[in-house]
Amino acid sequence: MNLLPYDWCAIGYLAITGVLILIFHKNVARWYFYLLVRACVIAGILSLTFVQGNLPYPWQFIRDWYPLSTIALFYFEMGKLTQMVFNGYFDDTVIRWEKQVFKGMPSVELSEKFASLLLSEYLHFCYFSYYVIAIFLAAWFYFQGKSVLFQQSVFAETLTFNVSLLCYPFIPAAGPRYHFDKIEGKLSAGFFFRLTHAILSAGSSKGTAFPSSHVSLSVIVLLCALRYDTTAFLILLPLCIGLTLGTVYGRFHYAIDALAGAGLALLIFGITLVI
Repeated sequence: MNLLPYDWCAIGYLAITGVLILIFHKNVARWYFYLLVRACVIAGILSLTFVQGNLPYPWQFIRDWYPLSTIALFYFEMGKLTQMVFNGYFDDTVIRWEKQVFKGMPSVELSEKFASLLLSEYLHFCYFSYYVIAIFLAAWFYFQGKSVLFQQSVFAETLTFNVSLLCYPFIPAAGPRYHFDKIEGKLSAGFFFRLTHAILSAGSSKGTAFPSSHVSLSVIVLLCALRYDTTAFLILLPLCIGLTLGTVYGRFHYAIDALAGAGLALLIFGITLVI
C-alpha cells in the first residue's frame, strides 16, 4: 500500500467527520447514508494505493488528481453538516469580533466607500478566479513533470481546506450575504458581479463563512508558489490579493473571516515546513 500525505488527509477528514456524524447523528438527516458514502470513498482511495509505481492511464490521472476534486465535494456536503453540532448560526458573535478588531464593518463599508465599477469588477473577477487558483499551481507542477512539488502543494492545499471545513460545525456562520442587503446600484450591473453572485446563489453552502476557505486556500497556494516557483507566484499574486479583498468587498465574508482564513493558511504552511 502506497499512501501519500494527501491520501491520509482525505481519509483523516472523512474519518473525523464520520465520527462527528455518528456522535451528533440526531441532527443529521439520513446520517447512515453519510457514513456509508465515507466507507465507500475510503475504500476507493485505498484501492488506488495498492499498486506500487505508476498505474495505467487513466487510473494514474485519477490517483493524482482526486484530492483536488474533494475540495468541491467536501464543500457542498458541508452545507448539510454545519448544523449537526449547534442549531443556528454564530453571525452575531462573528460580527462582534469584526467590530472589535476593525472598529467597524468592512464587509459592508468597503463597497459603499469605494463604489467603483472598475474596482468591483476586478475584485469580483479575482473572487471568481478561485476556481482557477485551486488547480493552477498543481497543474503548473504536474504538466512540468515535477511530481514531488505537485504532491507537496496538493497536500498543503487539501490539508488547509479540510481544516477550514472542520471548523464550520463548531462555528457555523452564514456570512454577510445572508445577513445584510445585497450590493445594489451601478456595481450590481457588472458582468463578473452578476456571474459570481449567480454561481454562489446556485451552489454556496450556508454556514461556511468562518474562517474563509476561499482565503485560506488562495493564501496557502500563494505561499507554496512563493516557496517553490517564483514565476507561478508572480502570476498568482494579483489574483490572490484581489480574491482576499473581494471576499470582503463583495459581502461574501466578514473581514474577520478573511483574517482567520489567512492565519489558518500561515499555520498550515508552517506545519508543512517541518513535517
